[in-house]
Amino acid sequence: MKNYCARCVGGIAAMMMLMLAACGESGGQSGLIKVGHGGGYLSAAVYAADIEADVQQFRSSSDIAYALLSGALDAGFVEADRLAAFAELDGFERLTVIGKVTYPYGATLVLRKGLNVRLHELDGLTIAASAPGCVLLDEFAADAERLGAELASVDFIYTAFDAMLPALESGVVDAAIIKGSYSVIALHEGHSILYQNWDVEPGDECCPAIIDQAALVLLAQREKLDAVQPFVDALSAAQALTPDELRQAVEGNTILTFEILRGQPVPEFSSDDDELLELFIEAAQDHHDDEDDDHD
Repeated sequence: MKNYCARCVGGIAAMMMLMLAACGESGGQSGLIKVGHGGGYLSAAVYAADIEADVQQFRSSSDIAYALLSGALDAGFVEADRLAAFAELDGFERLTVIGKVTYPYGATLVLRKGLNVRLHELDGLTIAASAPGCVLLDEFAADAERLGAELASVDFIYTAFDAMLPALESGVVDAAIIKGSYSVIALHEGHSILYQNWDVEPGDECCPAIIDQAALVLLAQREKLDAVQPFVDALSAAQALTPDELRQAVEGNTILTFEILRGQPVPEFSSDDDELLELFIEAAQDHHDDEDDDHD
């Protein structure tokens, strides 16, 4: 089995000004709070909400984080698994957590586009997974073997979740065991789903239960909390819409089709506080300590 290095967030401070210039749509409306989001289906509540704000779409949540640190945004959504790294940067102490977008972890086996096999035909394929013993891998393996699949000759390689779809696209791997929040992207890129189980119980390093399956975290400037609260209220109100209404809002604002969205869960926005940040930092520290133990 091969072991591939996971993503590293480094050298970010030096690139801050370049990243700020990379933001997408900006209304530039004077007097309104400025909010950043990354687009896509995880922004369903943003698209569906009745919001009085200068809402800007950015190319990545990293760009949003830099804009928040510089004070260019009043609030913005940042990828949850990068939160602990950004919390170490200068200026983060001026920010606070006010909400999150959650999405079920699931256990999903995605086949690269053009590959047409069934569960009992996985022998000899190269499959990406997050880590040996990850709950998603264990759940898939148990179900696959129960259904008659032979996995002994499968070549599992281990890499970060956000590296799996590029690996599929390039043909480096034949399939990948992804978490649920990547499923819509995989389908949109033309890959297919062979197996999916939404009943996975999180609680390990790759899918920590303590962070409530958070995909995005909504941060705001501490000094702007009163001004930002109506935005949070509007998102909460939008979340009360039916799943299909939220899917239609995404379809109307992105290139994603309702047909793709209909077969997958709807992301959920809810308010939160800095306790969530503390849990992320704790989880990141535990992971760092485990890596140190492995190298002793």
